[in-house]
Amino acid sequence: MRPENIVNQRILISPLNWGMGHVARCIGMIHQLRNQGNELFIACDDVQKVVFEEYFEDVTFIPHSGYPFYFGGKGQFGLDLLRRMRSLSNRLKRERIEVEEMVFTHKIDYVISDHRYGFISSKVPSIFMTHQVDLPLKWYEKAVGKIHRRLMLKFDVVWVLDDEKSSIAGKLSANCPKNGIYIGPYSRFSMYEDEVEKTIDHVLIASGPEIYARTLINKVLDVREQFPNLTVIHSTVLNLSIMGVEQVTGSWKEKDRVIRAAKHVISYSGYSTLMDCRVLDVPSTFYPTKGQAEQEYLAKRWEEKFT
Repeated sequence: MRPENIVNQRILISPLNWGMGHVARCIGMIHQLRNQGNELFIACDDVQKVVFEEYFEDVTFIPHSGYPFYFGGKGQFGLDLLRRMRSLSNRLKRERIEVEEMVFTHKIDYVISDHRYGFISSKVPSIFMTHQVDLPLKWYEKAVGKIHRRLMLKFDVVWVLDDEKSSIAGKLSANCPKNGIYIGPYSRFSMYEDEVEKTIDHVLIASGPEIYARTLINKVLDVREQFPNLTVIHSTVLNLSIMGVEQVTGSWKEKDRVIRAAKHVISYSGYSTLMDCRVLDVPSTFYPTKGQAEQEYLAKRWEEKFT
């Protein structure tokens, strides 16, 4: 069962609430499924809904709360998850009940979870979408990896957002589970059919929480001579004052226009951004978020493979 095989169905989809990258890649998936005659129901929180509404008018939104994540930022991803295991487990149990109610109320045919372990139904085929077949864990965090694998296998199908050569995610996507299918990278930029002239030399995408966005901006400004004619995309909350740098703080679609016109992109090495840059085929420089082993691995792999 691949995305292109699902036609004229009622589909319930929900992205993980850890960062907006999950929302970004769901946009490309939703666009494809809508074009195949499917009716889409998006279960999300208010922040996610604001973004989805920019791209889709003919979908049904269902209020749905996220997971109680908290990460210490010291690169101990697995340990941070273990510390929150009880509250996460409780949320997953509640979520499964909520999904069954949504499936019944809206007469859903398929459920798609973007890395939400509890977003699964026993009544209809359920799909888990991820690029992390294996989580980037330290040796002493193997218990978390086993839990991840066990929860993925509960789904009917796992859609792996990479190709069969694991070209982008490398070892993270290589060990495909028995219910897994490689479906290639997904990006919202695949929605656009018009050509855009590359007129902007360097575009810095400062995404994520404010403290991380500021950190990346300062890092790039420290080597500003390497990136002349710099344009910075960030949130209005930052309220930055940067002499001689153009700033873009508008809607996601306004930012899309700027990114599509970029000759070179600079960003954190989140997987959704990597997929965007592959789809756009734009030269890119990636910096890992401090303490995130996955981004450290992906940034190094990108530099070795694509630069």
